[in-house]
Amino acid sequence: MTTHFSVSPGKLDKTLEVPTSKSYANRVLVLAAITPGISKITNIPESTDVIKMISLLKQVGLEIDHVGTTVVVKNSFPECEKDTPQTLQTGDGGTTNRFILPLLARGKQEYILEAEGHMRNRPMAPLTEALKELGVAVEVESEKGWLAVRGPLPDKPRRIEVNCKDSTQFITGLSLACADKDIEFVPLGLDASLAYFLMTRHLIEEFLAQQTEWEIPADFSSLGYPLALAAVSGKVKVTNCNRVDSFQADAIFIKVLEEMGVEPVWDKSGLSIVKPEYLMPFEIDGSSCPDLVPTLAFVAAYAAGSSYIRNIEILRHKESDRVEEVLSLLKAFGIEFEFDSETHNLIIYGNPGHAGTAPAVDYNPPADHRIVMVAYLFMRMNTGGTLTNFHHVKKSFPSFFEVLG
Repeated sequence: MTTHFSVSPGKLDKTLEVPTSKSYANRVLVLAAITPGISKITNIPESTDVIKMISLLKQVGLEIDHVGTTVVVKNSFPECEKDTPQTLQTGDGGTTNRFILPLLARGKQEYILEAEGHMRNRPMAPLTEALKELGVAVEVESEKGWLAVRGPLPDKPRRIEVNCKDSTQFITGLSLACADKDIEFVPLGLDASLAYFLMTRHLIEEFLAQQTEWEIPADFSSLGYPLALAAVSGKVKVTNCNRVDSFQADAIFIKVLEEMGVEPVWDKSGLSIVKPEYLMPFEIDGSSCPDLVPTLAFVAAYAAGSSYIRNIEILRHKESDRVEEVLSLLKAFGIEFEFDSETHNLIIYGNPGHAGTAPAVDYNPPADHRIVMVAYLFMRMNTGGTLTNFHHVKKSFPSFFEVLG
């Protein structure tokens, strides 16, 4: 079995497609799971988080046809609930675990969730405490397993406050699972990833309007990698993205690139960008787009001046401690920076002359798809190297190396 992926240096000059959004897909799958009758979802991505969600929904009794990039959900939960308790291997995905837990609370059986990897250490308390407040039985890291849940959810009107400081996925999972109930979830500390919460509310509005057919749009988190590499080194055309999606937090990258001097061209055939003469530095609040921060660090490294990425503490609660991983990448490739551990503000002293100067790096990233992909970008811009844990790109961008290669 190959344990290393060799990266060769080189500019990007390609026409390509990016995956569709796993954030949309897992939200829509939950809504489809509580919709009476048949729901149809097209452009489903091959993300392992989405594939895991589909398999979990099947395990708890949902009848799902999955052919190519189309999914048809034929019944609903908890009407399809089986008559015995179940143990579910829920993987390492944040959306998968945080969305499936409140959905299962609609049922009457007990479900044991066993997450994998770093997910077992990521925050869950705001979600489990909200479920308890609703009268759902939840046990955390007990002799039964990682999480045990037994519903049902109440049918009476309720108003529950949910702490969103660490993630909007808590209130999203609750809101989706209760989309057909008179339960109001009030967000507290909703400073991070606001766009994802607005995405959730938009999809719930469509659900309440009895929408049963959904099309998943291009993923702007995945879009960031080829755009970043092209902005620094060459040019790219993305054929399955021809408009900005304001409900995806990472769509802000288009605005950042414009501020840096890139001129995006949108038309019916897609989105194109070409490297400008030089990239200008930028300032941004990283808490609004945490998944984008590693990519922002990459383009900042080759801008002509100092870029400021503020408030990135939320990155410590992702698939890895992405704060430390981003700093490690900057060090590995000789990029000058300052980081304030109290404010979690990062200053990157960009220099276009840094490109191509770092020696080949053998990098051992954590099991974190976004760190793997950004490490690849740094290697492409320098003299190459090797990557371990490269297979973790399957979480969001399974064809990453083929598409960008």
